[in-house]
Amino acid sequence: MRRFLTFAVFVLLAQLVFSGELYDFAYSFMIKQKVPENHARLMAKALEEESLKIPKVVDPLFMLAFGICETGFINAIGDNGKAVGYFQLHENALFYVANFYEDVRKFKQENRNHLSLLNHPDWQLRIAYRYFYLSLKYIFDWDIVRAISAYNGRSDRYNVYTVKFFSNYGNIVREYTEFINSRKDTSDTSKTK
Repeated sequence: MRRFLTFAVFVLLAQLVFSGELYDFAYSFMIKQKVPENHARLMAKALEEESLKIPKVVDPLFMLAFGICETGFINAIGDNGKAVGYFQLHENALFYVANFYEDVRKFKQENRNHLSLLNHPDWQLRIAYRYFYLSLKYIFDWDIVRAISAYNGRSDRYNVYTVKFFSNYGNIVREYTEFINSRKDTSDTSKTK
């Protein structure tokens, strides 16, 4: 099952990266979630850029699933003021990622107040994406279920959060497939005219 899931993720990633459709899909998906247009634009661009930087073991659509699971894509303060933004980033996550990436370290130095992340949705996505990747690689030895669970601060492998995450992820993959197919149909129709 684990190998099949890994294979399926690689196939989907190849489609996302090579199709050039990731930005358009992410933008339209976030607009449907009522994300303000300027934030949706910034996050879709960041997602597209990060998908090219982060090794292909992390499906970029995971970030959309995290946005849904964490806040329903609301730029909020949670966990008694400790978690910030669409992806509910804690300051220790920002610190952890800054240890690996110079651009994040620079961003952190320029924006010392953790709450300032609310004004930078693109950086929220970049940090969340990299945090998940680093956790998956260095903390959870590529155990994707444990890494997803831990993103929400949980230590148990299977729980309500992971079920919710994979349900949302499945819906997002379905929407992505429909999005791509509708574009193909439109493209095919215009070619035959």
